[in-house]
Amino acid sequence: MHLEDTRRLFEQARERFGEDISLSDRPSGEGSIVVSGPRVREFTQWARSQSFDFFADIGGIDYLFESPRFDLTYTVYSTGQKRHLHYKVKLDESAPAVDSISDIYAGANWHERELLDMFGISFNGHPDPRRILMPEHWRGHPLRKDYPINGEQVQFSGNFGDVEPQTLPPAPGQDAFAGWQALETTPGSYTQLIEPAAGPDGQPDADGRMILNMGPQHPSTHGVLRLLIELDGENITRTLPDIGYLHTGIEKTAETLSFQQALTLTDRMDYLSPLGNNLAYSLSVEKLVGVEAPPRATVLRVILAELTRIQSHLVWLGTHALDMGAMSPFFYCFRERDQILDMFEMISGVRMMTSFICPGGLREDVPDEFMPALEQFMRVFPSRVGEYETLLTKNPIWLERTRGVGRLALDDALAYGVSGASLRGSGLAWDIRKAEPYCGYETYEFEIPAGTHGDVYDRYLCRIEELRQSHKIIRQAMNRLEPGPVQTNDRKMIPPPKNELDNSMESLIHHFLISTIGFTAPHGEAHVPTETGRGLLSFYIAGDGSPKPYRMRARTPSFANLQALPVMLQGGLVADAVATIGSIDIVLGDVDR
Repeated sequence: MHLEDTRRLFEQARERFGEDISLSDRPSGEGSIVVSGPRVREFTQWARSQSFDFFADIGGIDYLFESPRFDLTYTVYSTGQKRHLHYKVKLDESAPAVDSISDIYAGANWHERELLDMFGISFNGHPDPRRILMPEHWRGHPLRKDYPINGEQVQFSGNFGDVEPQTLPPAPGQDAFAGWQALETTPGSYTQLIEPAAGPDGQPDADGRMILNMGPQHPSTHGVLRLLIELDGENITRTLPDIGYLHTGIEKTAETLSFQQALTLTDRMDYLSPLGNNLAYSLSVEKLVGVEAPPRATVLRVILAELTRIQSHLVWLGTHALDMGAMSPFFYCFRERDQILDMFEMISGVRMMTSFICPGGLREDVPDEFMPALEQFMRVFPSRVGEYETLLTKNPIWLERTRGVGRLALDDALAYGVSGASLRGSGLAWDIRKAEPYCGYETYEFEIPAGTHGDVYDRYLCRIEELRQSHKIIRQAMNRLEPGPVQTNDRKMIPPPKNELDNSMESLIHHFLISTIGFTAPHGEAHVPTETGRGLLSFYIAGDGSPKPYRMRARTPSFANLQALPVMLQGGLVADAVATIGSIDIVLGDVDR
């Protein structure tokens, strides 16, 4: 939300909360309202009453040498008013605790557990206060600034002092098979805790219920995902996702790298949408630094982002169909995906992890052969989508396996922060490209598909139509592409032209500093939401005047979408679990980060 919009909302809130709220002193164009800890629940309820119906994120920042030490930034969206709100809570180091809001927005549950895990911040009244990404025995809290980059295996001594072993108090459910607890939900809220019905041997109890361990394995769960599923006969009564097996420490690692170097980490987060990740990261960095990419770079960014969306959907469609026994769509989809990866290799030398979209624009201009290759792809792709539909859309087996399966009500989807086609399949045509446009998307003509039943079939139809809409956007972008530079001319971000280096010592020094140290970002925080193939992706970046991000918080769509999986599986058949998991199109690198 822009500063002026935040100020208007702040004036409305001030009448109710008085001196318990203020405006953040770290805006950098990103307006935030600071709320006193004791009133965060009341403020959250007020925000929801102001039509902020979509819960997105809670991100933490450790300002080690400041008091209060910890910043929590809550982000919520209004899907009707097409805006978002950041509000903060500041916590002292001595007692980092605040009330849970997981009964107001169900999606806050996992985000609060992540803050407990990564920062050691407690949430009073949280229904399941356990670590979520790290093992229960892990020492310390990795995203604190005084935690060493090498982790618990290294004895660390330095300016920040020694890192002592820390453990969380035992919580119910620590032993998943001896006493795991699951949560029964109603739309948008947690209502009660349920005790397990079957013992550790997995045998049915007197009522015929048993616990099934599914995963972690890549086939069917689309990555290293483990699910604990309680069954009553063949029907699923409860599901508990267990994540963290692919944790790579991307957010922590980014703090040790320059802004240019940290870009390469984003490719590897959602490895099916690397250019989409590049774009989201670059837009936030550019907002923090105060630069804009030139027009040609912006149009090429749209082309590359939509090509990335198409190839991501093709991987989803091929593997989703394969999960349910349809082999042919897999080969059809990868035929077109290979064409797109060939184009990515043409522009960067790399098929997947290109890091081609970067702060300030693009690495370089696309080669001459790129546009003819793109034109060839654009000519054949519409007929290819028709082939996918011929194989599946009216196939009676496909209809039987997808219709009425894995239903997700719209209220649940919003409360959990589900986005992308998984939200649109539940009936809401909400897409960040139209709701809060970036890269000039407001100037492109395209439709947002939406379903009616919120089932696996509707999510399938939404993505099929999105393939056609991305094709439509790319065609418009090709028609408006004009010659020009692809990097900003702001010298604080890019090195000087090579022709200056022979004649100017100042240019040579500047080139050396940019190449070895990187550009600096001012004190402040910035955030630009984007829409990837999986949904809402944003990077909340804090700068401290150095060439490195002080904090890079990634709000990833797969993390939020996966949290809603138990609601989708509730009451369904165990045979349909694989279809439901595939329909939300998760990438575990996007979940664990």
